[in-house]
Amino acid sequence: MDKVKSNTNFWIEISKNNIQVPCYQRDYAQGRKDGSRIDNIRKVFVEELFHALETGTPCHLGLVFGSYDEVNNVFIAVDGQQRLTTVFLLHWFVAWKEGKLNKYREILKKFSWDTRSYSSQFVDLLFEISTNRCSKIVDAIKSNINYFSIWENDPTVKGMLTMLDEIDSQYPDNNSAMYLKLFSDDCRIIFDILKLEKDSDGKTYLKMNSRGRSLTTFELFKSKFIDTYKPKFEDKFDKEWLTFMLARSIGQNNQFSDPDFAYMNFINEYAYLKYAEGCFSPEESHIFINAKMKGDLIDVPFVSFEWHKKAFDNNLDSFEKSFDWITSNYDSIKSIDDNLRFNDSRFFLDAIIKDNNPNYTHRTKFFATIRFAQLIGYNPIDESLYKKWARVIRNLVTNSNIEAGNFSRICETINEINNCDIYKFFSNGGLLDAFDKDQIAEEIAKAKRINEAPSWDDVIIEAEKFAFFKGAIRFLFTKENIGDDWEHFDTKWGNAQKYFDDNGVKDGNSPNQLYKTNSLLMKSLLANGDWSNIWWHFEFSNDNVRWKRILTSGKWKNAVDVIMSTDITTEITQNYVNNTKDVNILHIIDDGLMDYICNKMSGARIRGTYSNNRCYRYDYHAIWQSGYPAFQVVINPILSRLQFDGKVKYSNFDGRDSTIPNCRYYKCINRNVDFKYETKGKCYYFQWYGAPSVKELDIYLLDENWEYKTRPNHEQDKIDKDNYYCFGITEEMQSDPSLFTKELDCLIAQAYQGADKSVCEKCKDKICEESLEQ
Repeated sequence: MDKVKSNTNFWIEISKNNIQVPCYQRDYAQGRKDGSRIDNIRKVFVEELFHALETGTPCHLGLVFGSYDEVNNVFIAVDGQQRLTTVFLLHWFVAWKEGKLNKYREILKKFSWDTRSYSSQFVDLLFEISTNRCSKIVDAIKSNINYFSIWENDPTVKGMLTMLDEIDSQYPDNNSAMYLKLFSDDCRIIFDILKLEKDSDGKTYLKMNSRGRSLTTFELFKSKFIDTYKPKFEDKFDKEWLTFMLARSIGQNNQFSDPDFAYMNFINEYAYLKYAEGCFSPEESHIFINAKMKGDLIDVPFVSFEWHKKAFDNNLDSFEKSFDWITSNYDSIKSIDDNLRFNDSRFFLDAIIKDNNPNYTHRTKFFATIRFAQLIGYNPIDESLYKKWARVIRNLVTNSNIEAGNFSRICETINEINNCDIYKFFSNGGLLDAFDKDQIAEEIAKAKRINEAPSWDDVIIEAEKFAFFKGAIRFLFTKENIGDDWEHFDTKWGNAQKYFDDNGVKDGNSPNQLYKTNSLLMKSLLANGDWSNIWWHFEFSNDNVRWKRILTSGKWKNAVDVIMSTDITTEITQNYVNNTKDVNILHIIDDGLMDYICNKMSGARIRGTYSNNRCYRYDYHAIWQSGYPAFQVVINPILSRLQFDGKVKYSNFDGRDSTIPNCRYYKCINRNVDFKYETKGKCYYFQWYGAPSVKELDIYLLDENWEYKTRPNHEQDKIDKDNYYCFGITEEMQSDPSLFTKELDCLIAQAYQGADKSVCEKCKDKICEESLEQ
């Protein structure tokens, strides 16, 4: 077997030899459309090709295998045909775009697909396409008289069209000299060629590879890595590191799966961490994220070794020591993580190595573990120190929002930790500003507590793992400022276990216990809260997501302290309600509304006092439920008083009774309250319009079909007093609802008794009553 030919390029090879894709190769796959991931890989690959041409930065395509037919002067591409085809299409497109196709035609035609006739016919057609710099390439091809749409049934043709379209979309404007860089022996789009033995074919190649398949991305990476750096890595790759990866690659029935994919996952994730430390721009970093292995052949996905080199050039020593340390201490790291980890999470190192898509929680823990190894000088793990470290990092990453945009800052913050004993780091005034500030304050308070009394360690860890708390337990030792109330921890911790479980508020022993307990907790919480924290987007629910927000929110510290310090009962809750001064909160908690919400409207939220000043003046705020059924309950003080006084018999909601027992609120759609008003033994239909018009009109008379009752000769869609029987609310009506009913009587008189409008609008009660009696 001949030696590898390094750093050659397509133009050098095609100038000397014909290049043929043999018949036993699979279809051209880099142009397939199988989802956003493949689309992004194709986009990134083309970006790298153009970047190499524009900047002169090498883009190394890896290793290409093939045999030579020296009689016919043909290089037969056994492995790497996908990349060669893409580079051929790039050469053809640039020549076509710049009007140089005639100049390079004969050389480029030396590339061929020896597969289905459609593929070879399509490649031949490419050299017949007229140059038109204003045309999209796919349109130019398909409009050619010799193009047949049936070719698109061939996946290779279809893939080539897709790739050409991608190349066309990224082709730089005003770069007519690009062809000079591409059609050159100095072109920086390079690859290596391994020439197989004479007369070799695909079968010989498969025999050569002991696993009966093409070399993996990792094997190609390892070859370049060892050649570029130091030979001693070969022993580690093939011995202790391989032993570690094999152990991580045990599949079902204790069968070993291929460790190369685990290797490449680990390496790409490590390289991504170097982005977080400034080796790459944010635009460049996604290369490693998109390169997570899925078992594809070496050409999909593809990462040029130049990107890896950029990551390892200045980090080679730390990479080796980190890899060594993790392989040596993996069992201890996993054992500690297993004891600390929350139930719905996965061991971060397994996620990094085995998963195709680890999240930023896993990556942050990975980075933090490497930082810990650095701080202890890569010595054998001290399990007591690492347990502290892992617990704090677990809490911070779980309770902070970490994503691509802030991951670099998170890693910079972790690098600021200068003590492997993280409790002492906090006790000495250390801060980790990139994480959630309240969670940082909590971790500092807990670290100081444990340093003062080590017996608190087990108690705190138990509480952190309880129910849905997941490391955020500051409500157990906070009154006004985080960490100021350790004295009442035991009482609050006991109540927390009584109130909550994994799902949120405990169900209890009866079907109604869940709603009753949640209602009591909500009433007590709101009675001790501040309306400014409630009026917009407060959520009423018994589930764990909402209650964790409430318990850990800085806005609710005082109110949470009250309910966590007390064994909440019906009597205690009623005492809180009786002492509530804020009328807005009182409307919610002093009657049956909270019971109704907890029982019938899971996930409901305050919609807020509407910005319209007239709504605000009449306390017209609403509670709203998303999802199905989607409706609101709205407060209406005037109607509430009339209902309790027997003047409004009931309200209407979609043909049903919309009242809520023992409650000032009404069910409605679009904030409109439909109600019936009874006078003189007869019912009339009205609507309190939920979004008052600019003409300040609120109340509309409806007919018996709950439609707006119009005045004679009204103009369609013009809402005012000339077209509808309506009036606006005044502030006096809220304190004296009889003024409101008087206006209702006036509308009835106008609509049904023919009372004169001008008189009726200024009438006294006596006139309206006389009109109604007629």
